[in-house]
Amino acid sequence: MNKTILTLVFGTFFSTGFSQTRISPNILAEPFQGQHIKMKSDNDVEGTPILYDDWKSGEVTLKNGENYHLDKINFNASDGKFIYSKHDTIYEFMDNVNEIKLYGENHPHDSSSDMIFRTDLLPEQPGFVQVLAKGKITILREFAKKPEGENYSNGIVNSTRKYVLHTQDFALIGNKAVPFKYSSSALDDLTTDKKDQMDRYIKENNLKPKRENDFLKSIKFYNSIADTAK
Repeated sequence: MNKTILTLVFGTFFSTGFSQTRISPNILAEPFQGQHIKMKSDNDVEGTPILYDDWKSGEVTLKNGENYHLDKINFNASDGKFIYSKHDTIYEFMDNVNEIKLYGENHPHDSSSDMIFRTDLLPEQPGFVQVLAKGKITILREFAKKPEGENYSNGIVNSTRKYVLHTQDFALIGNKAVPFKYSSSALDDLTTDKKDQMDRYIKENNLKPKRENDFLKSIKFYNSIADTAK
């Protein structure tokens, strides 16, 4: 059934109806349910705007602090909104959701593999972004998946219009979001006030900041010593 749903997760054609029901989360209408989405395939575009091939389990935290577990969550990267499936019906979350956590493959043993998404961190961006690191320097990732190209054939050359995923990472310092590429120079620019400590940490741990994981590990270290210095 999951594969069928993902096949039907279309181009970008939604038919929506707003639910006014507020009842127990054990029944169909969740307290975060906003729109029931009926999806139909877009035969002119290859692929879907959905980020993950398989539904993810995870947690939804509302703005009032309430927390709920869901078994099937996915991300519509064409509009920056999360959806979930329940009883073979797909819904879009309302705007009372503060945070969505998607469990990583090793969640029962290591929660560091979990993915956190929020809507309130990237200025002038109403959609969800992933939080890769949080502290004095917060690293955020924005996803966009849009149709590109054209359907064309001259009998020899064939091209297909398809969904293409693009990501952009931002360093959030205060209320200013700065796009960047993973590199030693970008890390130096962001952490210049702790240069000696950062250089020593990178050398001792044999890190290469052009690698995403090493860059993020360095930022998390910077945030830990920046917090200690307060």
